[in-house]
Amino acid sequence: MLRLAAISSEGVLELALVRGDALYPVRRAVPLEARALWDPRLFYADPLRSASVVEKLADDIASGEPEFSLNGVLAPPVPYPSKIIGLGRNYAMHAVEMGGRPLREPDVFLKAPSALIGHGDTIIIPRFVEKPDYEGEIVLIVGRRLKEASRSEAREAILGFTAGIDVTARDIQYGERRRPWSMAKSLDTFAPLGPYVSIVDSYSELEEICLETRLNARLMQHGCVGDMLFKPDEIVSYLSSLMTLHPGDLIYTGTPPGVGHARTPPVYLLDGDILEVKLSGEHPLRLSVRRRHVST
Repeated sequence: MLRLAAISSEGVLELALVRGDALYPVRRAVPLEARALWDPRLFYADPLRSASVVEKLADDIASGEPEFSLNGVLAPPVPYPSKIIGLGRNYAMHAVEMGGRPLREPDVFLKAPSALIGHGDTIIIPRFVEKPDYEGEIVLIVGRRLKEASRSEAREAILGFTAGIDVTARDIQYGERRRPWSMAKSLDTFAPLGPYVSIVDSYSELEEICLETRLNARLMQHGCVGDMLFKPDEIVSYLSSLMTLHPGDLIYTGTPPGVGHARTPPVYLLDGDILEVKLSGEHPLRLSVRRRHVST
């Protein structure tokens, strides 16, 4: 499976091949003018084609010494989506723990692309947020333009997947200051993503994914694609009936049960916490948490 991370080299974002913990910049094996193979903005304009070319060059790209590793801070692997779409309550038990019922159709919201951060970075909790919560998720990456796609067409259009965290200010989402979900979920740094994109060869690879969320090494969430109320192809098809999907768009597919807000007592993110989401067979997405303290 081809895996691609995004790194910052001398202030320029570029793609890197992932082999183990090592990262190999794609540009080392391609002509500089072939920017569509290593520049994320151009790569994700036509990612299905670009990924097929990079995959053929993978051994050449990884032939030298690695220049980076997964131990550092990475950029979001898809840094320029036209939109981030989220699904609420896509796992029946999460719907129940939040006081609702399983849904009959997807519950859709948007997150601001400006909320994206990458692996190894820091979630910053603003002073005015009192109840910051975690939601570990499987994130889909759209591979081609879609409008009113069938489920079969949707399967062919999914480029791959990565891990994400839908950080949510519960006091803004549900409290006296209640605002639209998008506001509670779009604060700066509230959309961690990574550490890299895993590009699938067939749709069946998506069906086997499970995720685990750990807070300070404690297991908080576990869920699998098989537990979803709406499966990836159904999600993509449904969303394409509402809006045009573009290559590089991100879809946060919902979170399994175990969020902090639903626990007794509630567990909210604290200064110094380490949050980790791991998908089956992949390296974990890991973030630290920092709270901006109220001035006295």
